[in-house]
Amino acid sequence: MIEAQRVEVYRGGHKDDPGDLFGPLPGMRRGDVLAYEMRAPDRFEPWPGRSRVERIYVLLDLGISLSIPSWRRALLRDGTRIEIPATEEETWYIDLITVDQPEPGTFLLRDLFIDVMVPSDSRHYRMLDLDEFGDAIEAGKISISDAADGLRRWQRFLDRHLHHDRFPQAGWTDFPPAALRPLRELPGLFGPAVTWPD
Repeated sequence: MIEAQRVEVYRGGHKDDPGDLFGPLPGMRRGDVLAYEMRAPDRFEPWPGRSRVERIYVLLDLGISLSIPSWRRALLRDGTRIEIPATEEETWYIDLITVDQPEPGTFLLRDLFIDVMVPSDSRHYRMLDLDEFGDAIEAGKISISDAADGLRRWQRFLDRHLHHDRFPQAGWTDFPPAALRPLRELPGLFGPAVTWPD
């Protein structure tokens, strides 16, 4: 049996801005799956019965980040109010990312623009930010080789976990990924909760 090991995680935007990494965040790794935790600031209101601490999972072999946001309402810094509909309480938010491991036990995770929202009740998923991905390529923020690698990894995720067959079936192929279960079932917090920058 593979045991989970403690790790530290830093997260940030694309590599174009190397100074924006946030962390270290407490995490655990088990095989090709990483999980880490962070807390939303006070201006985020959690769903009933939940805290503002969110556990985020990473499929290391695909460079895919997955989470169910812990909050239902937020007041953004610019005064905008956001409210997530009750139907989306169990909707997963999935991001294409890059994963670097500069030393054993430390992971650097950076956003690569493309996202998808996957409802837990098998409603159709919603792809997001392909335009931002295209804009970043056009502006030279992403190299052609990094873009090609990201698109190939994204397609492997879609094929492996959402629709394996050529034509979509009634349910997902493997979603949420079964490989997440051991880390989803770990009780308590991984370490002192770190609040993301406000």
